[in-house]
Amino acid sequence: MGLWNKFFGSNRDEEWEKQAELENWNDIVYTRKEVDMDDPVQRREYIGSCLQQMEEAARELESLEYEYNDVTSHLRDIEEIDALPPEQRAEINDCAQKIMDSLKQQDKFDRRKNRMTDDEFEHMEMLKEKARDGAEKLLEAESFQKKIRNDLKRLDGEHEAYLYREEEIENTIETSKKLISVIAVSLVAVIIFLLILQAGFKLNVVYGYMIAIFLSAVSAAALYMKYTGAIVEQKSVRKSISRLIMLQNQVKIRYVNNTNLIDYLCLKYRVMNSGELADLYNRYIKEKKEREKIEDARRLLDSNQRDLVYMLRHYRVRDPEIWIHQPQALLDHNEEVEIRHSLNVQRQSLRKRMEYNRDIVAGNAKSEVEDMARQYPEYAQEILDMVSRYEDKYPGV
Repeated sequence: MGLWNKFFGSNRDEEWEKQAELENWNDIVYTRKEVDMDDPVQRREYIGSCLQQMEEAARELESLEYEYNDVTSHLRDIEEIDALPPEQRAEINDCAQKIMDSLKQQDKFDRRKNRMTDDEFEHMEMLKEKARDGAEKLLEAESFQKKIRNDLKRLDGEHEAYLYREEEIENTIETSKKLISVIAVSLVAVIIFLLILQAGFKLNVVYGYMIAIFLSAVSAAALYMKYTGAIVEQKSVRKSISRLIMLQNQVKIRYVNNTNLIDYLCLKYRVMNSGELADLYNRYIKEKKEREKIEDARRLLDSNQRDLVYMLRHYRVRDPEIWIHQPQALLDHNEEVEIRHSLNVQRQSLRKRMEYNRDIVAGNAKSEVEDMARQYPEYAQEILDMVSRYEDKYPGV
């Protein structure tokens, strides 16, 4: 029992306290114990307070009566529709079904996953005449870009090869120069050595001179030919490098211009590549067809709604416009029952609020004023004057 009271008893006590508070707050208590009725200021303030309550109740009653009449009118409209002959009801149901079909089609369109945004659609609508050509032009530029890149890679490879060959030739030329110098020094050294042998030891070194000079001449000639060949090749390689640089510059200019064209087209159509543009264009074509369908459905919906309003008004329905927002209730009896039940509940609530303001608020205040007039006859005329001014403003209360 302790746990029960802990978890359930406290909630129940809170509900009772709230109910008691509401009952206390609903009660309107009038007391004149602290009011000096002989004091004109206090007397008028007290009477004015009662009249203000009646005035507030009158304003609330006016609003509630309007809402009550509206709910009652809607219930009568349901009765009028239910009382229609089968042929007329069939016409209304057929029109309501068309409205439901149009609403379902519109809802299906709104819930699509791949639908274009209004900004994307409007942008493509503006460029629709150029989009297809733009996609082809962008695709062509991208293909050309690949070719240019391949050409630049090939030219870069050739340039690197020629630079490497130029470096080899320069090394060959430098080596040839050094070897010629070595041969010359060696020849001088051999001649000096032979002269020493000839002078000091009286040897015959003629053949030595001949062999040294012959070998030096052959080596020098071979190196000279290699040197001159390297010089000729170096000029050819440098010409080739110069030609490659000019060719690279031409290809680079094409690359830059083509890159700028691709960037411009991507910026113009708000895409990253031709594939995205082609996809966007295809989506636009599909979106345009679907929007045309939904626009037709909307026009048909408007037409069917006007027809439904016209038929219901013709069949003495007072508020036909409300049925274009709840056509399901015309087709589904359970839906109609729920609406009828909701309206009855609303009307009961309104009636209760009207009775409270009329009987409790205005009625008690009126009784209090009448009681004061009876208890204080010397002030009855003053009280009646104040009441008459109030009744002129709110004659129905």
